[in-house]
Amino acid sequence: MVKKSWWQRIRERDVDNEKINATKDLEAVIEFLNEIKFDVQELLPLFKKLLDLERERQVATSGIVHVNLETQANLLDKILEKYEFLQGDAEINGIRVKAVAEQFIKNAKAAGMTDLVKEKKQDKRWKFFW
Repeated sequence: MVKKSWWQRIRERDVDNEKINATKDLEAVIEFLNEIKFDVQELLPLFKKLLDLERERQVATSGIVHVNLETQANLLDKILEKYEFLQGDAEINGIRVKAVAEQFIKNAKAAGMTDLVKEKKQDKRWKFFW
């Protein structure tokens, strides 16, 4: 039998004792949802400007196209950076929501609500394929 390293024993213990703190996760999701409007307020004008530039590019003469595309590139740099952060935050909060739902199933099972647990486990949304 192979002897486990100290770090493997600690990691194994952490995984076993890990419990979802639904309250903290829900507070974090609510904070994200409250703050997302600021991200939208920043992104929406950038996307509208990009749309205008793309429409201009489609009818522009060859001399103006280069300037238009450079402007689009600068604008896309800003959009990609802001959108990357937004998407990352949304994914993290999606993981939190899934963890809260999984903890709910455990709590319902521990409370003896087997019919509810069975119903939720059969629901496609509760299988977390999204």
